[in-house]
Amino acid sequence: MVGDLRRRATLSSMLFFSLSVLVIFQAGLEPNRSEALKLMPGLLWITLLFTSLVGLGRVFQAEEEDGALEGLLLSPMPRGVIFLGKWLGNLVLTALVALLLLPLMLILLNVDAWGALHLIIGVVLLGILGLTGLGVLLAAMTQAARARETLLALLLIPLVSPLLIAAVQATNGVLGLTTEIAAWIRLMLVFDVVYLAMAPWAFGWFVED
Repeated sequence: MVGDLRRRATLSSMLFFSLSVLVIFQAGLEPNRSEALKLMPGLLWITLLFTSLVGLGRVFQAEEEDGALEGLLLSPMPRGVIFLGKWLGNLVLTALVALLLLPLMLILLNVDAWGALHLIIGVVLLGILGLTGLGVLLAAMTQAARARETLLALLLIPLVSPLLIAAVQATNGVLGLTTEIAAWIRLMLVFDVVYLAMAPWAFGWFVED
């Protein structure tokens, strides 16, 4: 019950943050349809990045409050299993926010990209695989830090920037703003594989230290 409430609170916080960014952007710039189409990929991924930081800052909150992480580490289960559980939970929350955000973004920005919505969702899911994988790993590394939210952002943003650049360019390709898409998709796949292959092993090393 408590875990469900925490997840709902985290989802609500992430959704509120993403909608606030979108509404402020739309009200402040009031772009026309052609300008909004060009700005949408960058706005989408900036919003998803900072929204994911809201969720990542709370990924180990329950274990910290209950002192349960030490118990998990003393259990016979592999450290990678703990990481996978945390990663999947954060991935689901981020995916839900993205799925709710995308239609609202098209409506508020008056962008006619409904025919490509399924392709945009595919790119988003591919991008958040690596984003959340690396994010949960860094959240584990910074959980004991005094200013962990700030430190997490300082570590995550530079490391995930290549993936986000590829995601923005792939989204541009899906929207017809560029003809280059296959190379960016392959680059995203490479980053996802590297991050997700490295993270379970590095997670065990970080939590033991």
